[in-house]
Amino acid sequence: MKKIIIAFSVTVMLAIILLLGLGLTGCDWFNTSVLGKSKKAVSEERIADKENLDSIRNAERIKYEALIAKEKEDAKNQTPKPYHIIVGAFEERPNADNMSNLFRSNGYSPLLFDYGGLTHVSAVSFETLQEAETALRNMLNLSYCPEDAWVFKR
Repeated sequence: MKKIIIAFSVTVMLAIILLLGLGLTGCDWFNTSVLGKSKKAVSEERIADKENLDSIRNAERIKYEALIAKEKEDAKNQTPKPYHIIVGAFEERPNADNMSNLFRSNGYSPLLFDYGGLTHVSAVSFETLQEAETALRNMLNLSYCPEDAWVFKR
């Protein structure tokens, strides 16, 4: 029984050492030893992968910046309606931006405006008070809408 425990312990220790060795050497060891690639080829592949990832990130950044520019231009060309559903009023602009992004991700086109020293986030605006109040009642049932949202006439 003692020999079995010793043999098992040695096997476990060897497995741990092997796994640690693989973990420390990682993909380089696999690529060079198992796949037979040269270190130069592995390094070149890494550089190419990084360049591809960088170009994808750059393309996505350009798309994002174009989208933001279009939204800003659309907002400039739109005349906001007088009744707004305010979902937050913040002293710090990043907090207003976060709330705006939450509503934007849920299909709204929020507006931000400064009033009384705070940045207000309007989720949506309406021509009449009745439309705004009806929409507010419906919005208060949404999980992401704060329960202290209100209608504001600007």
